[in-house]
Amino acid sequence: MAFDLNSLLAFIIFGVTIGVVYGIVALGISLIYSGLDIVHFAHGEMYMFGAFFGLVLAENVGLPYPVALVGAMIITAVVGMLVERVFYRRLTRAGGGYTVAGMGMIICGFGMSVAMVNVAYFIWGAEAEPFRANLDYIPRLQFPGDIEVPESYVLTAIISVILMFTLHYFLRYTKPGLAVRAVAHNKDIAYLMGINVPLMISLIFGVACALAAAAGVLIGPMQSVQVEMGYLMLMKAFAAAVVGGFGSLPGAIIGGIMVGVFENLGAAYISASHKDIYAFLLLILVLMIKPSGLFGVEAKVKA
Repeated sequence: MAFDLNSLLAFIIFGVTIGVVYGIVALGISLIYSGLDIVHFAHGEMYMFGAFFGLVLAENVGLPYPVALVGAMIITAVVGMLVERVFYRRLTRAGGGYTVAGMGMIICGFGMSVAMVNVAYFIWGAEAEPFRANLDYIPRLQFPGDIEVPESYVLTAIISVILMFTLHYFLRYTKPGLAVRAVAHNKDIAYLMGINVPLMISLIFGVACALAAAAGVLIGPMQSVQVEMGYLMLMKAFAAAVVGGFGSLPGAIIGGIMVGVFENLGAAYISASHKDIYAFLLLILVLMIKPSGLFGVEAKVKA
């Protein structure tokens, strides 16, 4: 494609919009990692389940799109907390707590991913489902050079910013949020301070899965909803989390935006057929320059 300033601006705008969705999913991955020191490999399936829950609430139940979004977040949060409580927490009872049980929880995450995909196939089938959301009340944005941003992208940007600031307020200025940060910093000291650590771990899972569900419902009107949509989103969100610095919540958002923009520009100016590899090329470039990620800290071995 020949270089054109207006086209470049359009690709950057759409890349940022998609990037904040990657960032929301990466936020959940980083939140779980900061609390449990594991990568939750079933997080893509939570994103997929959230998208289907939103689709069912919007089209089958007939709820307005914003209400369906909130409903999908609540349902997926409950599912995430049940998965943590019923499956993951049992692995810590053999001794050693969350850190020692980490490898078992990672393997369990892989198994949970496969199980959730098959459950979704059984419930919704293999066909892609269009997400028809009525967004007429959302204005289209106009930019110089006849660039027009559709309603779904505008709503995605607005809700993503709201979710980011809500999470920031929750973690910084509420007692449960402060307890979550204490558990993420040091679980043993949090126990000694009287914090219910298992409950906070469940809360972390619930919040992270709710964020994944929000991303799934937001991406639904832009694309179709299908069972296999979680795997690719997990990979790109994982790349975003690593680029920003694994465990860094602000880094997850910045990493997601960078991945979205880099992916869009690569698809426009290099090759659209290889669109999905650009996130990993960016990941490799960033790790070559700064192995801990842009906002990450050097890893310290725990005694």
